[in-house]
Amino acid sequence: MIFVKAHAEAADSLTAKKYNVSGFPTFVLVDSKGEEIDRIVGYMEAEPFLAQINDYMNGIGTLDDLLSKVKESKDRTLYFEIADKYKYRGAPDDAKIWFEKVIADGKPTDSLSGEATFALADMTLRNKEYESAIDKFAAIEKDFKGTSFAEMAILYSAYIYRAKINDTAKSISEYERFVKMYPASEDAEYATKKISELKGETIESK
Repeated sequence: MIFVKAHAEAADSLTAKKYNVSGFPTFVLVDSKGEEIDRIVGYMEAEPFLAQINDYMNGIGTLDDLLSKVKESKDRTLYFEIADKYKYRGAPDDAKIWFEKVIADGKPTDSLSGEATFALADMTLRNKEYESAIDKFAAIEKDFKGTSFAEMAILYSAYIYRAKINDTAKSISEYERFVKMYPASEDAEYATKKISELKGETIESK
């Protein structure tokens, strides 16, 4: 096995584009022809990382392996794993099919449906459909009221307003609404900090 580290955000963006890398760090395991076997997205400690790579090299837990297993199973968790792999491979149409199967085969507001619904909204955001993403997160807040999904939906909306739509006032409003609704949340401190930062930016711009 040969390990290659690519600074895909700068010097080697072509590699990131080739393998549809949308977040960092991402580890892509390829064969001798450069074809993807599978990938790991996000940081992982050394021991589980090596175990995961070893499994992939033995055909365990790869996309092909999961697609083979799902032919004989109606396990929604398996559907979700397949959808997630397609999502990070830059295949949103395939990911959508499997996320929607997760929702269709379960209760609309159970935990796994919540994760799938949130993933669909996140894909809309990644596709730069910002207004549509805000609508989807608003629906999540309503449909999953009282859950962590509803909390995160507000934070995502606040982020989109500021970072993508450049509407600081609405971003502040969303963060303030979050703090008011979820004062005991572990993210309340973060939201409060963002409010101060954004209000400071507003004052400076004036």
